[in-house]
Amino acid sequence: MSNDKTAGAHGVGKRFIGVKFDCCQVYARIYINNEGTAYEGRCPGCLREISVKISKDGVNCRFFSAF
Repeated sequence: MSNDKTAGAHGVGKRFIGVKFDCCQVYARIYINNEGTAYEGRCPGCLREISVKISKDGVNCRFFSAF
């Protein structure tokens, strides 16, 4: 299984990226939305929202920082 998925009950996963939220100095995974157009989530500390659009050009990086 690829490292960009997390295993569910039946081995099926949902794509995610890792984000370090500088606002609260915490790390969290944010998951792809149902439309497959962006990764969306919240800081687990202050609940600040984040959305990372998916481009067809893309990047190989799986971990990001949110300032």
